[in-house]
Formats: sequence, C-alpha cells, structure tokens
Amino acid sequence: MLKSGVDREELRITRSADGKKVAVQAILGAVQAEQLRGDGLDLRAQQPAADRRAAKGDGVFKPYGGAGGIREQIVAAANARPGIAKVVDFGTTLKGQPLTAIKVTKNARQLRDGTRKAVLYASAQHAREWITPEMTRRLLLHFLNGYGTDPELTRLVDTTELWFVPVANPDGYDHTFTEGNRLWRKNLRDNDGDGRLTTADGVDLNRNFAYKWGYDNEGSSANPASQTYRGARPQSEPETRAMDDLTKRVRFTYMLNYHSAAQLLLYGIGWQQATPSPDDLIFEALLGDDAKPAVPGYDPDLGAELYTTNGETDGHMTNRRHILAVTPEMSTCEVAVESVPDDEWTLADCEGGLGFTFPDSEALVQAEFAKNIPLAVATAASVKTPDRPVSPVGGTVPDFDPDTFSVSYGDPQPVAVVARRSLSAKRMRFRVNGGPVRTRALTEWNGGERYGDENDEYFAEYRARVEGAEPGDEVEVWFTGRRAGTGTVESERFTYKLEKKSKAGVLVLANEDYTGLNPDYPPSVTAPKYAAQYAQALESAGYASETWDVDAQGVPHHLGVLSHFKAVAWYLGDDRLAMDTQDVATQTPLGPLPDLDVRRSQQDLTISVRDYLNEGGKLLHTGETAGYFGLLGDTLGGVYYGLDGAPDADCVITTSAGFYEECLILADDFAQYYLGVDGRSPRNGPTGFTGTGDVLKGTGGTFGGPAVADNPLNEAGSLQVTSDTLPPDRFPQFRSEASAEYIGATGPFDPVEGEWHMAGEHTDDAYMRLTRTIDLTSVTAGQQPKLGFQLSFDTEQGYDHVIVEAHTTGQDDWTTLPDLNGRTSTAVPADCAAGYLLRGHPWLLRYLTPGTPCTATGTSGSWNAFTGDSGGWRQVAFDLSAYAGRQVEVSVSYVTDPATGGAGVFVDDTRVTTTGGEPVAEGFESGLGAWSVPGPPQGSPAGSGDFTRARADKTAAVSTKDSVFLGFGLEQVADPAERAATIKKIMKHLIG
Repeated sequence: MLKSGVDREELRITRSADGKKVAVQAILGAVQAEQLRGDGLDLRAQQPAADRRAAKGDGVFKPYGGAGGIREQIVAAANARPGIAKVVDFGTTLKGQPLTAIKVTKNARQLRDGTRKAVLYASAQHAREWITPEMTRRLLLHFLNGYGTDPELTRLVDTTELWFVPVANPDGYDHTFTEGNRLWRKNLRDNDGDGRLTTADGVDLNRNFAYKWGYDNEGSSANPASQTYRGARPQSEPETRAMDDLTKRVRFTYMLNYHSAAQLLLYGIGWQQATPSPDDLIFEALLGDDAKPAVPGYDPDLGAELYTTNGETDGHMTNRRHILAVTPEMSTCEVAVESVPDDEWTLADCEGGLGFTFPDSEALVQAEFAKNIPLAVATAASVKTPDRPVSPVGGTVPDFDPDTFSVSYGDPQPVAVVARRSLSAKRMRFRVNGGPVRTRALTEWNGGERYGDENDEYFAEYRARVEGAEPGDEVEVWFTGRRAGTGTVESERFTYKLEKKSKAGVLVLANEDYTGLNPDYPPSVTAPKYAAQYAQALESAGYASETWDVDAQGVPHHLGVLSHFKAVAWYLGDDRLAMDTQDVATQTPLGPLPDLDVRRSQQDLTISVRDYLNEGGKLLHTGETAGYFGLLGDTLGGVYYGLDGAPDADCVITTSAGFYEECLILADDFAQYYLGVDGRSPRNGPTGFTGTGDVLKGTGGTFGGPAVADNPLNEAGSLQVTSDTLPPDRFPQFRSEASAEYIGATGPFDPVEGEWHMAGEHTDDAYMRLTRTIDLTSVTAGQQPKLGFQLSFDTEQGYDHVIVEAHTTGQDDWTTLPDLNGRTSTAVPADCAAGYLLRGHPWLLRYLTPGTPCTATGTSGSWNAFTGDSGGWRQVAFDLSAYAGRQVEVSVSYVTDPATGGAGVFVDDTRVTTTGGEPVAEGFESGLGAWSVPGPPQGSPAGSGDFTRARADKTAAVSTKDSVFLGFGLEQVADPAERAATIKKIMKHLIG
C-alpha cells in the first residue's frame, strides 16, 4: 500500500478475528485500486458502512452552501444578535462561493475589525473532516447564547474579538456530500485542466501557505494526485490567499485550527522532526501534557510528531502573521463510537472511513464539542496575556528555561536559555568553585543555518559566555531578569564540570555500543576498539583530536562539548543498532521482531549532532551500517527509540495500528536532509573504494585487516544521494554529491563499463524511451545485423516491462523484438484484461489487443518484453535482418503501470554489429552519441520520468558542504596510510 503512493496517515490497520491476518483500510483512486487488485490484494469497497451510517444518522452534518447549510445557519445566528455579531465575507472560493467568518464582540458592527485583541477559530480546511465545522459552529453559538447569562463568556465578548470560520474549504466540503466522495480532502482545483474532477485534482490547502512551502517532498507533495499536493506555487489557491489576507488584516493573537482525526493537540515546528522552539513554553502550559491534557484523551505534542508538514497553516500564521497557532486533531470515528459502549453506534459504522467518518449522532457530536470547550474558552481568555495563558489544566509558563549540561570541553563556554522577551535586564550569572558571582549580559541568538529563529514571538533564546574556568573546575550557572511589578526573577541553576580545555580541532565520537547487543560483544571489550585508529589517522593527517566515548560518557551536549571542535568524526565501528536488552526483540502483534528499536540515547545523539551542524559544525559520519534504520526503516521512515509519552520506556506495539502510533521514531530525516543520504541498501563484499568528485578524488583503499576479520564487510552501505531525488536547482539546501565508488563486483545498477550509463529510474505511469535510428540501407540480411547492449533491470514482475520497439523509418509497422538470448517473454502484462495499462499507454495497442483474454498481438506488431528482476547485468541482442536495406528506428522502452515498482532499467555498452564490418558502439561516456531521449509517445503522461545519462545509482560515500558520509568504517581500510590520506582529504574539505 505504501509503495503504491498511499500516504501513511491515510491507513488504518486492524487484526482479523482469528489473529492471523491484518485488514488495511486506505483511500484509493480507481486506477490505484485496480492495480493493487492486480497485485493480489483482496480489495473491498466499504460503501455498506456508509449506507449504515446514513440510515441511522441524526442529520447533524450539513453542507456549507444551500438552504439550511452551515453558511445560512451562521449568518442567521449572527443576524439574530446584531449587537455582538457581524457577518464578514473575507474571500471567494475557486468555485465562487463566499468564504464567511462571523466576528463576535461587543458592538461588532460598529467596531473596526481588529480593534480588540482577537482569537480565530477555523475548521474544515480538509473537506472530509466533518466533525470540525460542528465544533466551530457550536462554539459560535456557545458564545452567542452565553452572552448576558454566563459572566465569563460575557466578559470575553465585551473585551475580545472572537472570529469563527466553520468551513475554510467550502467547495471541497460540499463535494464530500456527493455520491462516492465522502473522503475527499482537498479543494476542487482542476489540476490537469481536463474539465473532470478526479483523484488527480485538488490542492491541499494545509500545504499551500508560503512559509516553508515545498521545503521537501515529504512534508508536502509535488504530485497533483497526492492527498498532500501543495499546489503549483505558494498560495496559489484563493482560499489560502483569503485566509492569509484575513489574518494580516485582523492580527489575531491566537488561532485554533481544528482538524481530525487523531486526538492530538499540535503546536510548534512541523517542517522538521524533533525541533523545539521558544514559544513552545506557552503551548506546554496552555495544552498540558500526556498525563493531563487540555482536552481529555488528546495528546499534546510538537507539530511534526504526527508527520512532517510544510506550507501548513500553523507555521505560516506563527511566523508570518505572529499568531500563536494550535491544531487540535479531533477524535476518530472509532474513539467516538467506543466512548459510549451501549448506544447504537459500533465500530462497523467506521469501516472504510479511516477515522474521518465521525458518527452522525447528536449525542456523540455534542460530547466531542463539550470536551473541547474549556480549551477554546481558555484560548480566548489568553489573548490579553498571551505569554501567560489561562490554562484549563492549571499550567504556568516559567520565565526561564535553561539549556543545561554537566560536562564542558572548553573555555570560554557558551550557555543558552529560553527567556521571556518582556523581562528587562536579562543577565547570565555564574561562579566557579563556589567563588564570587560574575555577571554577563545576555544576547538574543539569531538562530543557526537552518533553524533557531522562528516561533519566538514572546520567548526567545539568549546566549552568554562563561570565562575564566580551568580543567577540573565546577561552574554554577543561572539566569536573572526583571519582571514589571514583581522585581528580579531567577531561573533554576545548573552546574557543569570543565573536564578539558581542549585545543584540538576534531572530536572523535566513538559510538561503538560495545555495551550493547547488536552485535553482542564479548566481556573482554570494555572500551572502544577503534578510537585509537581514528586518532592516529587524524594525527598522521595533521589534525589533533580528542575522543568522546558514548558508551561511557553518554551523549555530548552540542554547546558543552561539540561546539569546541571544528569537526566531529562520528563512527560506529562494529555496531549495527545501539540496543539495550529490551530492544533486541520488539513485541508486536506479529510476534517479536528484530531490528526495530534502539536506545533513546541514539535519538538524543542525533539531535545533538544536528544542533552542532546547525551552528556551523562539520561532520564525518562513518560505519558499515551508518544510515541503517532497521527492519522497517523504509516503511516507518526511521527506527523506534521509545514509547510514545514515555521515551525512556521500551517500545511495545500492542495493536496493528500501533506500528504508526504507539512508539517514538528516530527519523531518517537527519541522514536525508543534512548528510545527503536519501537511502541505503546493503552491499556484500566490496574489496575497496575509490574516491570520486571534488571531495575524495585521489583517495582510495583496500578493505581488510583486523576490523574486517572481526566484522566482515557484508552489508556496506550503498548510498542513494539526496540530490538525485531532490534536484539541487529546486532544493539547494539539500545539495549533495557522490564521492566514492566501491571496488569489486559491479553493482546491478552501476555502469557496467566506464563511469556512465543510461538510467531509467522507476516512476509510476511512465513510458521512457531511449531511441536511435540505424542505417541499414547498405546492409543485407545475410550480414546478420543485430542490436546488442547490456541491460540491468528491477521491475515489478508482470506489471512493469522493458521492450525493444522497432519500425521502418517513416512507416507505421511498429513491433517489439524478442531477445536472441531468450530472456524476453510473450506473456501479456498482468491485469492486461482490466484495461488500465492500455488506457494509460494507448501506444501499446500496437502490440496488445484488449479483451478477455488480452492477446499478445496488436494493430501492427506483437509483444515481447522483459519483466521482473534481471539479477544484474545481462547481454541482450536483437535481430535487425528484417530491416536490411532500410533505415530502422529502435527504442529501448520502460513502461510502468500506475503504482509500485522496482529500481528501474539501466542500459550500457550498446553495439550495432554485422558480419561484414566493425561494430558501432556507444557506452555514453561522453554523451548520448546517436541515441536520444524523445519522451513518451502520444497518449502517455508527460513528465513521469525518463532515461537520463547517469553515473552509478548508488555510491560508497556522499558529501555536502558540511559533511562526509561513508558507507563503510574507516577502520575497515587495511592500510593506515590509506586511512590517513582519506581522512586528510575529508578534513581538508570540511575545515581546511
């Protein structure tokens, strides 16, 4: 399902009654469903559940437009209370509907908008989330009806502007009330301009805002068919622009942007995993924690906890409009149904809805609304003192939040604190070994290279430097400021020990996990095995170093330790995954599984190193399993490191759905977006490496020695370069390049000769062609003209194919050619009778005839194709004698279906031969030669990928301006001189 392009958040997984199978629910388009059926999945439409819901519903949910719709209701409610309510049409949708807000405040119609402090309640950016308009509509009525009778609500209306936008996506929302479209998410943008509304249309309005728009392709999608399609450009949609204009005009203090369905209270940074920010202190007080959340049963957390997002509402409102924005993710259908066990609603009524189909039950809707009221009212009450919110759970915001550590490796030592902006006379105070107190002014930190200067409207990070300590000294640090009306306030104090006053340029970060269990080290190993080799190599290269042993010393703090070094050499040694005993086998509904869980320290270490790079640090990361994220790494986007809500506890998966919900994930984002490694695959038995590119050219080494004897090089990292996936002209922040090649057996997708080949990397719905014309006008059939080349392919068996097409130049006698070595087949594509492949690629009708059964001949020729996995490079050859005396155009074509695939198709060492002359060869070393890439034939989608001239698809090393990543351990290079030469070249690149 995931490989077919279904978003992770679109899945629901349940176990069958007998416990032997899992049922997966997903939102699929028609073509996608057809293809997955062809893959052997037993797909069943869930419409019966929708019928049951409709049959017993209370009629709670209404469309936006039309008689009795939500807009009519809220306009009527506002007109019934003209003294405190005003209708504001703040824009028009793509389809011409008014975008309507209701402003509630005393003298609403006389008072200029934005005169008073304001709060915005919005919902239904995503069309299918029906519970959210009811939340906002009922909240509007709650304030209107409570005015004059409820003292708290009356006071808020008298002193505050309360704005309500029940439906931010009216077109999409109304579309969900039409037959078969209940789970539509986006607006109704006709992306392909064909005049029809299909699953390829619509823009996700919660990915269309300008802030961080299109930062990567994970937090939003460039694919119009994706549920998270971000649009053609920032704020391309009228609904987005209207909301932005409203917030620019009114200048709200707080915003609650209601979504469903996940029972979460999301705040802070969403575009990057695990990134706290200063104003989080406000949200932590307002929203509570897992044990005591502001909405019972909801989980407060950072925005990226659910998944990363970019171009989303909260980030834009916070950083462009200075609004404290929160996204409450309201309850799923399943949670709502189970909240009242003895009513008529059951889990069967939720089938097929992926949690979004909240029951049409007045009682359940009202209960969901009621438990959200305290937070909604508290948010309104907080606009007067936004940095001291009125918390429904009694939370308070500290004036200071120091960034503490216990060990320092240098002096001067920078220290940091998040502090309330409104404090005056902010100072850092310290004393050494209990001596006299010294004072330094605090300076606001402006952030690092990628993060640190956002979400800081009311709090900010401040820095100062401790000076004058010597090795062995203990330094006590605290922070003070002056609060108006109170006087001096003080932070908690922390103490660190200055262990070293290092002058070395490089820190060797030994992360061998010799106390761990993957592998299980013998008792004799009580210290890092390879740290001395790294220190020696650095010394030979002219760089002094210190060593930090993670097993013995824990995680080094990015300011306390790492900041004192120009570069860090982080190596893994023999370690595969850092594990405690409980991590070796993770309990899941499928039984205990290996390689799923690591120590929490690995998450903390990754974030500390990321913080170091963000502030200008440089990194060498090396290890045979560097970038390995365990058994489910590709599926999860990382590896577990603890239980959600209890990060130090063992990860345990209790339900099938819990694979995505119950445990915390050490994400692969750092490797992808900072170190330039988009993925890795294991490579068995390389004998050495050769440096390439600007960084490592001229270096190389042979693998061997004691390290390889102890740890055979059987899963070296064959690395995918991030810039090959995210082109640097579009994503310059992720610029990365291949920097080494393995020596030994050629990989299946590496050039088979020289450095270049033609690569057709898989994309769905593609028709890639590599084409040339061959002049046989002076060649006879007896001279046996042939086309030969070397071919490597990994395609979805039966669904994606490689064909060699041929026709006489200028004629329509197209056919496909059989491989003279017998590797092609005349078997028609799987699911050919279903028709979707031929509808997507009508050119294939020349070789295939649809029907039941589908046949392997077409309007002009016949079908011969490669499919599946070639198992590496293969010699293939094709008889051209039928075209003797003429010119023939041939194409090596890679044709894919709508979803799922392998690595793709790779071509090298092409030759045209006859018995009477020299072969005409082309290996693509200096260009395409006589070959060209004409694009897909008429009828196939354009822009779905094509052949490109490329070097090896996977590499032994990747470099960025700040890092070098090796898919092997430097200790596995046998010759100390080669190790030293390699690390010298790396350090010269990193620090000069």
